[in-house]
Amino acid sequence: MAWHELALVGLRRSLLTPTSKRLFAAGAVGLQEDHLPGQAPEPQQPWDTGPPPKPTLRMVVRAWFEDADQGAITASLSDVEATVVWSTVDEVNWETQWRAHFKPIRISHRLTIAPPWDAPAGALIIEPGQGFGTGAHPTTQMALAEVDRLADGLQTTIDVGCGSGILAIAAARLGLQTVGVDVEEPAIRDAIANAKQNGVLCDFSTTLASDLPGTADLVLGNLHAELIVMLADDLIRLTGNYLVLAGILAEREHKVRRVMDPALALIQRVQDGEWVGLTYQVRP
Repeated sequence: MAWHELALVGLRRSLLTPTSKRLFAAGAVGLQEDHLPGQAPEPQQPWDTGPPPKPTLRMVVRAWFEDADQGAITASLSDVEATVVWSTVDEVNWETQWRAHFKPIRISHRLTIAPPWDAPAGALIIEPGQGFGTGAHPTTQMALAEVDRLADGLQTTIDVGCGSGILAIAAARLGLQTVGVDVEEPAIRDAIANAKQNGVLCDFSTTLASDLPGTADLVLGNLHAELIVMLADDLIRLTGNYLVLAGILAEREHKVRRVMDPALALIQRVQDGEWVGLTYQVRP
């Protein structure tokens, strides 16, 4: 099935609501707002503390119709200050397209991460969900490689900001007793489900890092630089031997180094594009 797509290019943002009502009345089954080419602002990241960018005065609105009298609909919008562009869009199987983005990722000879629909024997199965961490992002792969490199001979792990639980689950697969914490309840639900699917025991909860007692042989923090700095005292306190940090943009690495280098010994630094991973060890 093909859809009729109408794009109103250059529509005044102030006219979005009344124009949307008119498009639905004309038979539109869905609408999408978009920026004019070259006007999309940089996405606001978790570490951005300033105000969000101001919306542009004009925009693109797309509407989709199953059956459309294009001439009549165009005529009904003659008073709207926007360029009308019609096109035909083939129907897409969105589930198939979405699944195509997730492929098995081999970290080492003993650690492969895969979605449940494409998992080789022995792979850790991670269901893509709300919790960050499918294995595809460079920061996750950095941290996983360090878990694999350091796991032998260690006994305990704490994953701070565990997301999907992928790092803690990998550590548990390699024989470590694991705890994972995250402030997002949906992430914890995903992590618990992922641990169950992989047949490993992990203690996942929304416990704050500041409330975690004791230390662990291996502490993991796949977090952005500003959050690492915010949690630095607890990350250092919890580290019994190794601390693995990822999720650090190279341009913000100095912020992490400033608080971590005086307290722990930096034993490894890796970089993949704009992302940096740092491994620290408790000094003798």
